[in-house]
Formats: sequence, C-alpha cells, structure tokens
Amino acid sequence: MVPAAISTSPSVTSCPSRRLSQRKSQSYCRTVSTMSNHVSKSTLSVSVNSIADPDSRTCECFDLHNELVPYGKAWAWQKELVRQKKASIQSGGDCPDTLIVLQHQPVYTMGTGSSEEYLNFDTKNAPFDVHRTERGGEVTYHGPGQLVMYPIINLRNHKMDLHWYLRSLEEVVLRALLSAFSIKASRLEGFTGVWEMRNWQPLEFEYPNG
Repeated sequence: MVPAAISTSPSVTSCPSRRLSQRKSQSYCRTVSTMSNHVSKSTLSVSVNSIADPDSRTCECFDLHNELVPYGKAWAWQKELVRQKKASIQSGGDCPDTLIVLQHQPVYTMGTGSSEEYLNFDTKNAPFDVHRTERGGEVTYHGPGQLVMYPIINLRNHKMDLHWYLRSLEEVVLRALLSAFSIKASRLEGFTGVWEMRNWQPLEFEYPNG
C-alpha cells in the first residue's frame, strides 16, 4: 500500500486492471466510510464518491475539501484504512483505491530523516503542531487554503514500479493545473515534484512493505 501526500489536484492515473465486483466495492465503501469518526464525530460532513472507469479500477474519494482536519486524526484514519485494506486482501478479498481530499489546521510535518534545524524555531515553543511522520522528505507546512490529497493505492493492482507511480502523480498535478487553472507547470530534472515559476510543489510518500 502506498499512502502519499499531494498538496494540489485530482486522482492518480491508473493502468487497466481487474475490477472489483459491484457488491464487494459497495460493501467495502460502507466499511471504510465509518472511519470518518477518526476525523470528527459531529461536525464533519464526509462525501464518499465511487469513481470508476470501464478500463480501470474503482477509486473511492472522501471529499473533505472544505474541512480543516487535524493532521493527527487524518494520519490515524489513513493508517486504519491501510490496515483494513491489507486485512481484506489477506482474507482473499479485494479493495478499491482511495483518495482523501482535505485541508489541515496549521501544522508542520517532518520526514523520517528530516532535521529540526529546518524548522527555524524551538519545537518546545512551536507556533503550530509538529508531527514526525513515516514519509520521506524534509519539513512541510500545511494550513488553511492548501488542498491536500492522500491517495492510498496497492501498486500490485497497477504496476510494481515506484518511479512509474511518482511520474504518474506528477502527471496528474501537471494536467490538473493546466486544465483547471491554465497554469503551465513542469518537472525539474533530478527532483520529485512539479515546478511552476517560483513555486515548487513536492510530492511526499510512505512506501511500506506489503
């Protein structure tokens, strides 16, 4: 399973592969939709949409784009989704790809090997929450007005090639910026992410075994 964070638009372009049966897909969507409780029990309105193409797999989208979700709750939710997906596969079932769309309350996240020197402040007196995560990369700020997208994908159902996955995510961002905002962005050789004039849009990943 590959959780990732993209601080901009739509889902990952997918290669054709076998589809979930409608019954299994609906059942699984009902199961994971209950995980919205990890985010909020009262104020959060979660829209769960199932997106399917005849030549690709089903992708369920949790649309929280107008919600400010605490990072810790969103991360716990993702880990529970991954756990459920793995359990479904181990029991002989299948599961759709997942895309979570949301905003975060102000927060700094740090990759597994990132250094606190890049924070430019004492973590004991941090202006916002600071979370050490399982992803790669350095320090990233998330806050209101920044759309964050978390795809959770089993690459065995697509292509077991991490470089292909990274380039696919970049391509999604490039196409979304161009079609939705008429912004012509590009890749920068030697880096993972998308470049637009003075703004660099990194992509951050966790790639656990299994």
